[in-house]
Amino acid sequence: MNMKVLVGLVALLSAIALCTILNLASGVFIPLVVAWFILQVFRPIIKLGWRLHLPPVLNITLVFAIFFSLCVVGIYFCASQAVEFNRAYNLYYSKLNTMFNDLLKVLNIPPSTISDFNWFNLIGRYMRNISELILAFSSKFVLTLVFLMFMLLEAPYVNEKIDKSFSGASAFKIKNILDTISQQISRYLGTLSLISLATGFCAWLVLAALGVELAAGWGVLTFLLNFIPTVGSIIATIPPVLMAVLQFSPGFIKPLIVLLSLTSIQITIGNVITPKVVGDRLGLSPVVILLSLLLWGAIWGIPGALLSVPIASIIKIICENIHSLRPIAVLMGSGEAALHAAPPIARERKKNSPPPLPKEQPAPREE
Repeated sequence: MNMKVLVGLVALLSAIALCTILNLASGVFIPLVVAWFILQVFRPIIKLGWRLHLPPVLNITLVFAIFFSLCVVGIYFCASQAVEFNRAYNLYYSKLNTMFNDLLKVLNIPPSTISDFNWFNLIGRYMRNISELILAFSSKFVLTLVFLMFMLLEAPYVNEKIDKSFSGASAFKIKNILDTISQQISRYLGTLSLISLATGFCAWLVLAALGVELAAGWGVLTFLLNFIPTVGSIIATIPPVLMAVLQFSPGFIKPLIVLLSLTSIQITIGNVITPKVVGDRLGLSPVVILLSLLLWGAIWGIPGALLSVPIASIIKIICENIHSLRPIAVLMGSGEAALHAAPPIARERKKNSPPPLPKEQPAPREE
């Protein structure tokens, strides 16, 4: 068998084994990766504490105070939106029942087949699933905080450990890779947070102006789903449109305005602003982004979909700094980055080529 084919098969089997391990041990790997990304979000605050020569304990306390404040605000907002949702559900329950019966008539389904169904058992099963999800989320949240605390304690000594573990050139290369990853991911998360905030604010403004129920909740949902590339913006448009259909039926003008407005916001910000701001920072191909979304979504579910683009960017940065993996980094890059990059063969030839010979001076003409 050809050696290259054998190496390719071994690499494929290793990748499949790695994905299987990441899937089976997701309860540990997801909190670890999320804690590292939270560390990158708070990196400017951590560096500010280092510049001010704050003690490590005080620096960690400051980070956790900001993080818990954001969590408390999020929990309070979710509780208020749950109350609003309950009020809207009681208000529009009869209209929803009427629309459901009309849909059954259109589909030629007898209403008796649905009325005989035990809805109580179905709702009870879903409530049990929700309680299990909340319990699993709570355990992963606590584990994420533990990982984050240890990472904050370890952060000031990473460079010293690298210097003592590797030689000068290797240590410099490793620190350069880590610094590039940290800076790029921190800027990406900060920029995407601002873009998502602007998208959610515009969605809330449009929905509030049109009088759609739960406008603030749909705006926050748009903000959160905007972190999922490509698919998130589509999913974020559906619930407010359905709410507008339920609220303003049998009219269709306002639901149509809601659909067109939200779609135009997502297209303008998602296809015009985001590629110019975020795409230049990461330089990832849209195909790579989509494949990364599908892969990490299949391995880790929703957390994997949220982290898919930063993980792809980290892999690209590592490949750029390892000579044998640079072709992979070029293939993962966008078209603009590939056009401006010199071919590796040309770079090697230029680096290894001997210096140009001096030009021969013309012989002096004899008089």
